[in-house]
Amino acid sequence: MTDISMVAKLDGNGIVVESTKVKTLGSVSSRQVHLAKLPTLVGDHLLAAVKSCAYSHFSSIQKELHILRQFQDSDRIVKCLGDVASLKTEVTIYNLFLEYAFGGTLRDLIERYGGSILEPAVKCYTKMLLEGLRCIHGQGYVHYDLKPKNILVFPGCGSDVILKITNFGLVRQADENHAIKGGPKKLKFSGTPLYMQLETIVKHQISHALDIWSLGCIVLEMITGKQPCEGMEGKMALAIKILFSTSPPNQIPKTFSDQGKDLLMKCFARELVKGGPLICR
Repeated sequence: MTDISMVAKLDGNGIVVESTKVKTLGSVSSRQVHLAKLPTLVGDHLLAAVKSCAYSHFSSIQKELHILRQFQDSDRIVKCLGDVASLKTEVTIYNLFLEYAFGGTLRDLIERYGGSILEPAVKCYTKMLLEGLRCIHGQGYVHYDLKPKNILVFPGCGSDVILKITNFGLVRQADENHAIKGGPKKLKFSGTPLYMQLETIVKHQISHALDIWSLGCIVLEMITGKQPCEGMEGKMALAIKILFSTSPPNQIPKTFSDQGKDLLMKCFARELVKGGPLICR
């Protein structure tokens, strides 16, 4: 493993420090994500996840920075540690520093549970996600790509864990016009189709209902271990399934509590109240 030094500027005090790349975590489109060590004032090191891209493609990451700064006080949204531009082989690179999730993603957590999570834990995790969505919707945003891989797992007290929502590069304003070139025959998705309410996309209008549908898919996946509409092949088959079926994306287990079933049916309701933030009771 080769360490690569780069410059990092942390928010709050504007101090410029040296950070060290530890390993690559993955890549999405034109962006790379890696793990880095940042020195602290007490002589220790802080691990951070760093999103990097060529400066010519930095608009989506800078958008994420702007949004994350609005949620610095929320315990349900991943925290931003700062941003900086660096020079690598004569190419300017833009870097966004985020707190590192030692527990991986919610998808990893489901697998550690053996493929499905017991309902008491699902109830606790769902409450955390609702609290996160309440913050996001309260600012007039729609996350637009809520799924287990965009939910990070942090250590809590004892054996408990804390879930935080991440990846805000596709965030939209609620009620934003989302016209699709070519009309409804050409369905195009910026998010992840498996977790999206296609009705919202077909109507060319972004609403909070899209995130609520995604939440229902995530709850169902935590309980069953299966992705929504598992076994469906192709976007058109998936679109037909979600648009014209009156049943949830996957079968709700009979052993699921009445309260849990009621929550899921509300998430998958065809007509939700438009406007206003999600209220978590």
